[in-house]
Amino acid sequence: MVAWSSLRFNSGREIANRFVIAPLTTDASHEDGTVAEEELEFVRRRAAGGFGAVISSAAYVEDDGRSWQGIGAAHEGHLSSLQRLAEAMRAAGSLAILQIYDGGRISKPELIGENRMRAPSAVASLRPGARTPRAMTADEVEHLIASFRKAASLARKAGFDGVEIHGANHYAAHQFFSPRANHRTDKWGGTLSKRMNFPLAVAQAVRDAVGPELIAGYRVTPFEAEADGYKLDDARLLCDELAKLNLDYISVSLDDYRKSRPAGETRVYNGPVEQTEVPAESPITEIARVIAGRSAVMASGGIKTCADAEGAIALGADLVAVGRAVVVDPEWLAKVRSRNEASILAGLPRDEREIAGTSSIPPRMVEYLLSRPGWIPRL
Repeated sequence: MVAWSSLRFNSGREIANRFVIAPLTTDASHEDGTVAEEELEFVRRRAAGGFGAVISSAAYVEDDGRSWQGIGAAHEGHLSSLQRLAEAMRAAGSLAILQIYDGGRISKPELIGENRMRAPSAVASLRPGARTPRAMTADEVEHLIASFRKAASLARKAGFDGVEIHGANHYAAHQFFSPRANHRTDKWGGTLSKRMNFPLAVAQAVRDAVGPELIAGYRVTPFEAEADGYKLDDARLLCDELAKLNLDYISVSLDDYRKSRPAGETRVYNGPVEQTEVPAESPITEIARVIAGRSAVMASGGIKTCADAEGAIALGADLVAVGRAVVVDPEWLAKVRSRNEASILAGLPRDEREIAGTSSIPPRMVEYLLSRPGWIPRL
């Protein structure tokens, strides 16, 4: 099976198999952005199954861009925390990849302070209760790119094997690319090509910071479900340009790879799914076609079995990111490897008091997961 074969990245790093732990929001770090012991245990237990790579929860690159109480990669004070995390992720031989992000207009005021929210334009998110950010100055945009570069440098110092830019799921890099969020008229917005400038500048900064021997990846939402959002053809053009930067992989973020469904910005998980575009062909296939082997392609969303993984690979993916399945069952990969999929847990315990202990999930992460009804199955 292809899923169990190795793959060599452009950087020369080799991944032992095609299974990757997806970046998972723990919402459980210390207030200063340092990793908590409960987070490390969450990672260690899941990585022990022998995943080819583990991608961290997203680390913020600037204090004003925090969207949850997660890890930071914003300054030297975060270095020892990042080192501990990298060690935990690599303990069973997996490649350790640090995901980095900025929240932009979906940063949390209670974490960053009142009136500090900034974004590409003064346009509020569609999320319930969202506040209107102020538009970033040109100098602030340049500073944010530099912050991504610095975060990637910290990852290198901390011993990570690579860095993934979170350019999906409506965070800042996504916002710069989106015509809904970006109404700028300078070099950072307006036409499609100008809306590409920020994600491409960040990708180049990260590639430069980690050097040619570490992994550099980019996560992208293949199209926006909202009526006035960017289309799959737009994302294909962005991915074509990203591949020219010698990235090691591009990750296609979907809620369900089979249904070609990305996450909507409202994050109303138990409501009707709004989708204005249903591509004739899978976004994974479309993006793999335009990348044409220059970078690996990672698929995510609804990977629950080995057959699911092979199905995503058949669509054009080289790697598969497993998220919810490994949250529910920390031993998921070991059961898949031993062909004991019948024993994979179908959901988290019904009793909320049992979840943290039996599943090695930090208590704050349990609260976060349960605040998204319908996203994680329950027994």
